[in-house]
Amino acid sequence: MKKDEFLSSLERLLRSLKREERNRFLSYYAEMIEDYMEDGCEEEDAVQRIGSPGEIAQEILSDREEQSARPTPTWMKIGVIVLLILGSPLWGSLVLAAICCALAAVIAVMSAYVVIWCIPVVFGACSVSSLVLAVVSTVGSVIIMFRDTATGTVQMGIGILSVGIFLVTALLTWELGKRFVGVTKKFSRWLAGLYQKRRGVRA
Repeated sequence: MKKDEFLSSLERLLRSLKREERNRFLSYYAEMIEDYMEDGCEEEDAVQRIGSPGEIAQEILSDREEQSARPTPTWMKIGVIVLLILGSPLWGSLVLAAICCALAAVIAVMSAYVVIWCIPVVFGACSVSSLVLAVVSTVGSVIIMFRDTATGTVQMGIGILSVGIFLVTALLTWELGKRFVGVTKKFSRWLAGLYQKRRGVRA
């Protein structure tokens, strides 16, 4: 068997290993074959001295299985627990800082949405209150006119004025709402873009 055939067969048999680990074994046996050849062996004799790819692959994979099945020593578990306890002031502070940063980011985002919708909500509230005032003033003016015509007329004027305020604020609320929906969509897309960029950097 030639060197290339040996390495190709060994690589195929070790395909369950990670590429870095597999390449490390292939480099090791390639150097071993070259060392034998430098000592005067023919290429096929050097390969034959190493052994068959099947036996070598079986030995490597068996060692890997034994290492993965080997239980973690008790002293190592105790050491990890002790390190976690001793390092709790440090990693606890880091975890708390990370939670606070995440909460601050959420609050900042929510505050941004509140600020964006503050103006339409204010005009909407004015619109609703003006409508209520218009209904109350108009109905009340009819009742008051039977007792005091002047007061009833003033009350009717307030009702008519409230209707006008309601119409203006309702129109403004509608127009601002449509515009601020677009602003909210742009802001949300901007936040999503920032999040995707951060994920891309971390990846």
